[in-house]
Amino acid sequence: MGTEIVRSIGRFVGLEEPRTLSTRYLHLAEIVGSRLQWDVPGAGHPVRMERRDGYLICLQRNALPSIPYWVNDVPTPMMPLHRGQFLFLDLNDEHASVTRGNVDCISMYISRGVLRNFHEENGLRRVESLRTASGVAFHDDIVRNLGECLAPAFEQPNAVSQLFSDHVALALLTHLTASYSEQPAVVQPVRGGLARWQERRAKDMLMANLNGEIGLDELARACGLSRSHFARAFKSAVGVPPLQWLQIQRVERAKDLLLNSKLPIDEIAYHCGFADQSHFTRAFVRIVNITPGVWRRIRRR
Repeated sequence: MGTEIVRSIGRFVGLEEPRTLSTRYLHLAEIVGSRLQWDVPGAGHPVRMERRDGYLICLQRNALPSIPYWVNDVPTPMMPLHRGQFLFLDLNDEHASVTRGNVDCISMYISRGVLRNFHEENGLRRVESLRTASGVAFHDDIVRNLGECLAPAFEQPNAVSQLFSDHVALALLTHLTASYSEQPAVVQPVRGGLARWQERRAKDMLMANLNGEIGLDELARACGLSRSHFARAFKSAVGVPPLQWLQIQRVERAKDLLLNSKLPIDEIAYHCGFADQSHFTRAFVRIVNITPGVWRRIRRR
């Protein structure tokens, strides 16, 4: 169902798809993502987006010129988009355009049902609609950063962990609710964090799933909490979100293997739950500030 939704978002009308078209899909818990890339010189390609009961964020990774644009068959002014800006569309309307330029777009689709469930889960008043604007270029650093953190995931969708997906989805739903609702609703921080048994249980479960193939739902159920409540309570108790805490534990486990084993770095990456050596190296550098190989040589002197 998720892939079918995204496939319907970029139908090419009247002309064949661009020969340079590249499409990738990603399922992020309740959110469906896609990355579309193509080079459309000259007159461009007609594109339409089918109606859906939800919202679409189209983050542009390249600058795009103003293009002919219609909403429900009515011509609508379209602003040029700078790199990092996005369109925020209500898919209850039908959107069509003649798109041209060097397109690199990361899209995130959120249904209204997903938003309603999120509001109920957090005890928020029901939000009837989000503030969208047809043809308007939005700039929002949080949306841009969330979209950009997905860019590497589209290259290896099978390596994306459930915990990563849950965190991205939760962060986006929280931000949209607080910043784009007609009546903004803020998810309140949790006081007191987790009980000791809850923290111990959550950490044990995370350590048993170093690859991150455990979702916030499962962790929350084990602690008798809702998903959103658990995520906020864990950060309150531990100081960092579950995904970041797990990443730190992976690196600590890797340090032990680097120092006390003869395993090559690619095998250490596998044993510590990383998708591959490059993923391991990026995480290690982010936390330790040097590569695993350099760290090993320094410590073994």
